Order: sequence, then C-alpha cells, then structure tokens
Amino acid sequence: MSRLEERYRLVLRLLPAGYRQEWEDDMVAAFLESMDDDDPETAEYAADYGRPGLAEVASIVSLAVRLRLGGSQAPARSYAWGQAVRLATLMAMLTHAVMVTASIAVTLWLSGRIAWLPAPAPAWALTPPSGIWHTAWNLAGYAWLPAYLALVLGHRRVAQAVALLAIVPPAVTTAVEQATNDVPLSVTPWAVRLIDILLVLAMAAFHRDAPPVPRRPWLLAIPIGILLVPLPLFAIQATSQAPRLLDWPGLSCVMVTAAIAVRLAGRASRQSASTLPWSLALTLLAATTLALRLVTLPDYIGQAQRTALGTIAVTEAIAVLAVALPLAGRAIRALRRLPPIPADAQAPTTPTG
Repeated sequence: MSRLEERYRLVLRLLPAGYRQEWEDDMVAAFLESMDDDDPETAEYAADYGRPGLAEVASIVSLAVRLRLGGSQAPARSYAWGQAVRLATLMAMLTHAVMVTASIAVTLWLSGRIAWLPAPAPAWALTPPSGIWHTAWNLAGYAWLPAYLALVLGHRRVAQAVALLAIVPPAVTTAVEQATNDVPLSVTPWAVRLIDILLVLAMAAFHRDAPPVPRRPWLLAIPIGILLVPLPLFAIQATSQAPRLLDWPGLSCVMVTAAIAVRLAGRASRQSASTLPWSLALTLLAATTLALRLVTLPDYIGQAQRTALGTIAVTEAIAVLAVALPLAGRAIRALRRLPPIPADAQAPTTPTG
C-alpha cells in the first residue's frame, strides 16, 4: 500500500464504518486511477508524497455530513443525529437573534430615542462610538438576526456568510484590545468566538437532503424569546445588582437548564423516535454550555467578587449536569435501539449540497 493510498484511506475514515466496508475499496481504486500518470517518475513521486486534494477532501467531508447527519429519507439513526444538530443549531442561532434584537430596543431606549418610556438612569448612559468606522464595527454583531432568518428561510450558505460578519469583527476587536492592554486577558470572549465558529460549521447539517425548517414556529420564536429572556433580564438588572453577577456563560447555563427541566417535566416516560432529536439537541447544547462554563472559570481570578462569582459558576455547572445527565442517558438508550446506518445508504458521489 502506497503512502498516497494510506492518506486517502485515512480521510475515508470520516465516513460511517458500514458505508466504508461496502464502498471503500471502490472509492480507493477510483481515486488512485484518477491520480495515475503516464510518467513513471511522476507516478512514483505521487505514490510516495502525494495527498488527496482539497476538492477531494471537501467531497468526502460533505458526504460524511450527509450520511451521519441525514435528512428525512435517511436511516433512523442518521436522521436522529441530523435533526439533533439542526435543532441545536437553530436554538443557538435563535438565542443570538433574540439577544441582538432585544439589544436594539434597549440601545434605542438608552439613547433617548423612545420618548414614551421613562428616561434611563445616568449610570446606564451610553458612550457613543468615536467614529463611523467604530459604529459600523459595533453594528456587526447585529448580523446574527439576518443570519438566523436566512437559515430559517432555507439559505444556508447565506446564513454562514452573514454569521461570519458577526464573528470576525468582535474577534479582531478583542485581539486588539487585549494586545494593547485596554482590557485584561480573558478566556470568555475567545471561548464564545470558538463556539460561534462551531455554530457556523454545524450549519452544514442543513444540506440539500435535510428537511426544510418549519418557518412559522421558528419565526414566531423571536418575539416570544424576547419577551421571555432579554427584556425581563434587563429590567431586573436595571433595578438590582444581583443579576449583574450573571455573565454570558452563566446565562447560557440558566437557559439550557430551564429548557431541559421543561423537557423532562413535559415528556412521556418513554423516549419516542419523534422526540429523540429534541433530547439529543438539548444534550448537545448542555455539553457545549457546560464546557463554556468550565473553561471560563479562570476569568474570575483576581476579581473582587471572585468568591461569589466562583460559587455561582459552580452552582450553574452542577445545575446543568443535574438535568442533562438523566436526559442524555435516556436519549442514548433510545438511540441505541435504532438501527445503524446501513452500508448501502448511499452510493459514493461528489456532494454539492
């Protein structure tokens, strides 16, 4: 076996085991034939030092996504995982869209643009940006709303591109501010940016075989979410100091814990195939939120309220674990009862979706 074949087979391990067992040899033979050259020296060099091209690797990755995160016609286990990733992505995108939409209204109020509301306290006064460039830079975060709308309306690639507009400017700003010591070094902004990048990558689950997103409930979720989370939270923060101890990782823990608690309280004792994707999606969100909470704990070192903040953070992590573990256990048991992805799920092709 040549080094080129070894490298190609390593890439093929992204595909499900049953699928590889059926198609791996045929795919390897076709790939090696495409790399063959009439010049013996060139062929020998390619066999020793050649690698699969980016287009070939991208094709295999796309096929792996479609097989492992299947659409409505996919095997039950593949469909369950596909729906779970799609639901988790939609819920995370919805959270971003809700928070930025509410922040627009709050910003208008703080700037005195909503005359029929009471004037904000002086402590909440906004500091205007220093120039038009900073204004445009600060507005980039609002791109989460059109990105979410594009995803719900079925424009996945547009959603990914627009979401990047919401990720890159804050990352650059954080890097510059921390490099110039304008703000202390911290883990939180980078951990949040990493999760946002994973969110963009997870949109690949909305491929051409995936079922369309039900538009009406996911669009109605925006105003409902605003009324349930950001506006009440801001109203409480404006009148009390306690909620200010709740940072973004902490708020994420609270929201995920509440969602899972509602799920556990309202679900039947037995996990069904129709409810399994929701349980898996909430489990994925719980794992991500717990990781975010734990890796950001070092940011409390050196803060005046580090004892209180640390205690609250540990409590948040314990709360997530308390509700996520039973949900995950039941979801995994239900998932194991589903048949695995068969070898003949789909013939090897070059995916484009």
